[in-house]
Amino acid sequence: MTEKADSTITQNTVAVRPPIVVVMGHVDHGKTTILDWYRKTKVVASESGGITQHIGAYEVTQDGRGITFIDTPGHELFSKLRSRGAQVADLAVIVVAADEGVKPQTREALAIAAENNLPYVVAINKMDKPEANPERVKQELAKENVLVESYGGKIPSVEVSGQTGAHMDDLLSLLLLLADVNHFVSHPEKPGQGVVLETERDNRRGISATLLVRDGTLLKGHSLVIGRSLESIKIFENFLGQPITEAGPSSPVRITGLHETPAVGDSFHSFATKGEAELFISSLPDAVSSPEKSTGGENTIVHGRPVFHLIVKADVSGSKEALEESLAKLDSDIVGVKILRSEVGDINESDVKLALATKLVTIVGFKVNINTTAAMLAEHEHVRIIRGDVIYEILDEARKKMEEIIPPQITRTSLGKAKILKIFKKDGNNQVIGGRVELGVVKKGAKIEISRMREVIGTGTIVQLQRNKSDADTVEKGSEFGMLIETKTPIIEGDMIEAFLEEITRQKLS
Repeated sequence: MTEKADSTITQNTVAVRPPIVVVMGHVDHGKTTILDWYRKTKVVASESGGITQHIGAYEVTQDGRGITFIDTPGHELFSKLRSRGAQVADLAVIVVAADEGVKPQTREALAIAAENNLPYVVAINKMDKPEANPERVKQELAKENVLVESYGGKIPSVEVSGQTGAHMDDLLSLLLLLADVNHFVSHPEKPGQGVVLETERDNRRGISATLLVRDGTLLKGHSLVIGRSLESIKIFENFLGQPITEAGPSSPVRITGLHETPAVGDSFHSFATKGEAELFISSLPDAVSSPEKSTGGENTIVHGRPVFHLIVKADVSGSKEALEESLAKLDSDIVGVKILRSEVGDINESDVKLALATKLVTIVGFKVNINTTAAMLAEHEHVRIIRGDVIYEILDEARKKMEEIIPPQITRTSLGKAKILKIFKKDGNNQVIGGRVELGVVKKGAKIEISRMREVIGTGTIVQLQRNKSDADTVEKGSEFGMLIETKTPIIEGDMIEAFLEEITRQKLS
């Protein structure tokens, strides 16, 4: 913040602020169940209408004190978002299912907490399950050098059930205790500053952003600098979607009517006047360009592999970023991935026209709609569109589309060779010939390679095969045959044919 901006405010007041908590853990270990239980039971009575919209964060109360939860996705595909969530959080809850124990994303969550020096509580969840075995979980954690307090370590743990609510209050109490130990403070009289948690765009409200106030107080009417963009606070709401005029430290808020879409993780600073905001922007270092979008042509072969081109559309920036990262992970030695455009918002006519202009492009949409004009154009022009609300299903469908452009592996098995002794009939691409098998066998339905003077001159297929004027499936070495061949190559007496089988295998992405 600039010296001029600081001169207009009082900075000496220090106050304890609510802890900001991120919940992490392996997929299906119950993170969402835990968060849902708190949403339903711990929103203060005056706000009992509940949370009607997802804004990436919300506040709960325990013993008259507030706790802010960052609702980041819990699967490994969202590791980048999860890491970013940890960077703005004060504390973490690492959720481990009592019936499954430590899994890959458990280790990832522990690593993120360690990298960010983030104090955490281990929540051993699903204690209502008959297979629950919390001691096994603690032993597996010990193997990861995580010793909980009951095992002589320093990491608090609690055995909970997000389904029944058992010991869920104890988990909140532990978090408040950790907050007291770490003494999280703020300066409420300073202008608010913090980080962007989420962004989205819709046709009715325009560009919106979820902000987390890390320090100071955010006031309606103040000017905001988000990243390098100057914005004013027009529509200002709390996490319940209720209009507010100010938000203190650790508060998640939604602002609407932005001119530009900020990136998740951008910092923001607020100022009492537009002039102060402009002065702050002028003091920022020049931005380093790192273009998010790229343009390109149709699916091509690059370094010996086909490239799968994509247009990505998502409901919010966090989803968009996670989808980009997930799709990029499909890039492999046998097929590449290139994103031509990635934006927040519904699929529109511009997206379909870009797909048509660059050819063989797949549009991927996560939790978005497609307008009528775009849908009609896409259907008429056969533009490939993948849409859905479940990221795994979208990725599975994208993987199938990618596999379609991978050249198949063809395995050739030689059966035998034969010499052509007689040409009986020619009718277009059909030729009736007679010959003798000189090596191996020839089979009905096999492909053939035609050679003349030891040079391959064409290919064909054995449509019908006879031996001793009777239909046969196979003719062995030393036997003569009659054969109907389908080929564009005119065969003459003395030519050699080699019969072979081809096994075509479609390659799969791991």
